[in-house]
Amino acid sequence: MSKITYYGSEKEISKAVQVIEKRKSLKRMGEAKARLKIQELIDQYKLKANILINGNQVWSKTQILRNLKRLMKHGQLYNRDQSKKPVLSNYFYSFLHLCCGSVAHYDIYGWIHKYPTIEHLRQFFLKNEFGKRVLDDIPEWKTDVHVIVVAIEKMLFPFKTYMETRQITNNH
Repeated sequence: MSKITYYGSEKEISKAVQVIEKRKSLKRMGEAKARLKIQELIDQYKLKANILINGNQVWSKTQILRNLKRLMKHGQLYNRDQSKKPVLSNYFYSFLHLCCGSVAHYDIYGWIHKYPTIEHLRQFFLKNEFGKRVLDDIPEWKTDVHVIVVAIEKMLFPFKTYMETRQITNNH
Protein backbone atom coordinates (compact mmCIF):
# COMPACT_ATOMS: atom_id res chain seq x y z
CA MET A 1 0.00 0.00 0.00
CA SER A 2 1.41 3.36 -1.06
CA LYS A 3 1.27 6.48 1.13
CA ILE A 4 0.13 9.57 -0.77
CA THR A 5 0.91 13.06 0.55
CA TYR A 6 0.17 16.51 -0.85
CA TYR A 7 1.98 19.87 -0.73
CA GLY A 8 0.82 23.25 -1.98
CA SER A 9 -1.78 25.85 -1.18
CA GLU A 10 -4.98 24.84 0.56
CA LYS A 11 -6.90 25.25 -2.70
CA GLU A 12 -4.35 23.16 -4.70
CA ILE A 13 -4.31 20.40 -2.10
CA SER A 14 -8.11 20.33 -1.85
CA LYS A 15 -8.48 19.87 -5.62
CA ALA A 16 -5.79 17.17 -5.74
CA VAL A 17 -7.28 15.25 -2.81
CA GLN A 18 -10.72 15.42 -4.42
CA VAL A 19 -9.38 13.94 -7.70
CA ILE A 20 -6.99 11.36 -6.22
CA GLU A 21 -9.16 10.08 -3.36
CA LYS A 22 -11.96 9.15 -5.80
CA ARG A 23 -9.62 6.49 -7.19
CA LYS A 24 -9.85 3.93 -4.40
CA SER A 25 -7.81 1.44 -6.43
CA LEU A 26 -4.72 3.71 -6.17
CA LYS A 27 -4.16 2.68 -2.56
CA ARG A 28 -4.04 -0.98 -3.60
CA MET A 29 -1.69 -0.48 -6.56
CA GLY A 30 2.03 -0.95 -6.37
CA GLU A 31 4.01 2.27 -6.49
CA ALA A 32 5.17 1.90 -10.10
CA LYS A 33 1.62 1.53 -11.44
CA ALA A 34 0.17 4.17 -9.10
CA ARG A 35 2.77 6.73 -10.22
CA LEU A 36 1.60 6.41 -13.84
CA LYS A 37 -2.07 6.74 -12.87
CA ILE A 38 -1.38 9.80 -10.70
CA GLN A 39 0.72 11.36 -13.47
CA GLU A 40 -2.24 10.89 -15.82
CA LEU A 41 -4.58 12.53 -13.28
CA ILE A 42 -2.18 15.44 -12.68
CA ASP A 43 -2.13 16.19 -16.40
CA GLN A 44 -5.82 15.51 -17.04
CA TYR A 45 -7.05 17.73 -14.20
CA LYS A 46 -4.14 20.23 -14.33
CA LEU A 47 -3.36 19.62 -10.66
CA LYS A 48 -0.91 22.13 -9.17
CA ALA A 49 -0.28 20.51 -5.78
CA ASN A 50 2.86 18.42 -5.43
CA ILE A 51 1.77 14.82 -5.00
CA LEU A 52 4.17 12.36 -3.44
CA ILE A 53 4.00 8.60 -3.18
CA ASN A 54 6.07 7.18 -0.35
CA GLY A 55 7.89 10.51 -0.14
CA ASN A 56 8.75 10.80 -3.85
CA GLN A 57 7.15 13.38 -6.14
CA VAL A 58 5.06 12.34 -9.13
CA TRP A 59 5.81 14.58 -12.13
CA SER A 60 3.59 16.19 -14.76
CA LYS A 61 4.59 15.05 -18.23
CA THR A 62 2.56 17.82 -19.86
CA GLN A 63 4.18 20.60 -17.85
CA ILE A 64 7.73 19.44 -18.58
CA LEU A 65 7.17 18.80 -22.30
CA ARG A 66 5.45 22.17 -22.71
CA ASN A 67 8.51 23.87 -21.24
CA LEU A 68 10.85 21.76 -23.40
CA LYS A 69 8.98 22.90 -26.55
CA ARG A 70 9.45 26.50 -25.45
CA LEU A 71 13.16 25.88 -24.78
CA MET A 72 13.60 24.31 -28.20
CA LYS A 73 11.88 27.29 -29.85
CA HIS A 74 14.32 29.64 -28.08
CA GLY A 75 17.34 27.40 -28.66
CA GLN A 76 18.61 28.20 -25.21
CA LEU A 77 17.51 28.02 -21.61
CA TYR A 78 17.39 31.78 -21.03
CA ASN A 79 15.87 34.76 -22.86
CA ARG A 80 18.11 36.52 -25.35
CA ASP A 81 16.94 39.96 -24.25
CA GLN A 82 18.66 42.06 -21.63
CA SER A 83 16.75 40.44 -18.77
CA LYS A 84 18.43 37.02 -19.17
CA LYS A 85 15.38 35.56 -17.41
CA PRO A 86 15.18 31.78 -17.58
CA VAL A 87 13.05 30.11 -20.23
CA LEU A 88 13.71 26.94 -18.24
CA SER A 89 10.88 26.69 -15.69
CA ASN A 90 11.54 26.06 -12.01
CA TYR A 91 9.46 22.89 -12.36
CA PHE A 92 11.63 21.48 -15.16
CA TYR A 93 14.79 22.60 -13.34
CA SER A 94 13.64 20.69 -10.24
CA PHE A 95 12.95 17.62 -12.38
CA LEU A 96 16.44 17.82 -13.91
CA HIS A 97 18.34 18.00 -10.64
CA LEU A 98 16.07 15.69 -8.64
CA CYS A 99 15.47 12.95 -11.22
CA CYS A 100 17.98 13.14 -14.06
CA GLY A 101 21.41 12.77 -12.51
CA SER A 102 22.44 16.37 -11.98
CA VAL A 103 23.36 18.45 -8.99
CA ALA A 104 21.47 21.68 -8.42
CA HIS A 105 24.45 23.94 -9.34
CA TYR A 106 23.34 26.25 -6.51
CA ASP A 107 20.15 27.42 -8.28
CA ILE A 108 18.40 27.59 -11.65
CA TYR A 109 20.82 30.28 -12.87
CA GLY A 110 23.81 28.09 -12.02
CA TRP A 111 22.22 25.17 -13.89
CA ILE A 112 21.56 27.35 -16.92
CA HIS A 113 25.14 28.63 -16.79
CA LYS A 114 26.37 25.02 -17.01
CA TYR A 115 23.83 24.01 -19.71
CA PRO A 116 22.89 27.23 -21.58
CA THR A 117 21.66 25.83 -24.92
CA ILE A 118 19.49 23.04 -26.30
CA GLU A 119 22.66 21.37 -27.58
CA HIS A 120 24.03 21.33 -24.02
CA LEU A 121 20.71 19.86 -22.84
CA ARG A 122 20.96 17.15 -25.54
CA GLN A 123 24.47 16.26 -24.40
CA PHE A 124 23.28 16.15 -20.78
CA PHE A 125 20.56 13.63 -21.66
CA LEU A 126 23.16 11.48 -23.43
CA LYS A 127 25.57 11.67 -20.50
CA ASN A 128 24.46 13.12 -17.18
CA GLU A 129 26.77 14.27 -14.38
CA PHE A 130 27.21 10.69 -13.23
CA GLY A 131 28.45 9.67 -16.69
CA LYS A 132 25.25 7.83 -17.62
CA ARG A 133 22.50 8.33 -20.14
CA VAL A 134 19.61 9.88 -18.19
CA LEU A 135 17.19 7.15 -19.33
CA ASP A 136 19.56 4.42 -18.12
CA ASP A 137 19.91 6.07 -14.70
CA ILE A 138 16.23 5.99 -13.66
CA PRO A 139 15.14 3.41 -11.07
CA GLU A 140 12.43 1.00 -12.29
CA TRP A 141 9.86 2.20 -9.76
CA LYS A 142 10.02 5.80 -11.07
CA THR A 143 7.71 4.99 -13.95
CA ASP A 144 6.45 8.59 -14.31
CA VAL A 145 10.02 9.86 -14.71
CA HIS A 146 10.80 7.13 -17.23
CA VAL A 147 7.80 8.11 -19.39
CA ILE A 148 8.86 11.77 -19.32
CA VAL A 149 12.51 11.08 -20.19
CA VAL A 150 11.49 8.85 -23.12
CA ALA A 151 9.29 11.71 -24.41
CA ILE A 152 12.11 14.24 -23.86
CA GLU A 153 14.51 12.05 -25.86
CA LYS A 154 11.99 11.79 -28.70
CA MET A 155 11.82 15.58 -28.82
CA LEU A 156 15.57 16.16 -28.48
CA PHE A 157 16.53 13.37 -30.90
CA PRO A 158 13.55 13.13 -33.27
CA PHE A 159 15.30 11.10 -35.96
CA LYS A 160 17.20 8.69 -33.72
CA THR A 161 16.04 5.24 -32.71
CA TYR A 162 16.62 3.92 -29.21
CA MET A 163 19.65 1.93 -30.38
CA GLU A 164 21.15 4.91 -32.23
CA THR A 165 20.80 7.08 -29.15
CA ARG A 166 22.32 4.32 -27.03
CA GLN A 167 25.25 4.08 -29.47
CA ILE A 168 25.81 7.85 -29.36
CA THR A 169 25.88 7.62 -25.56
CA ASN A 170 28.46 4.84 -25.60
CA ASN A 171 30.71 6.83 -27.94
CA HIS A 172 30.80 9.89 -25.63
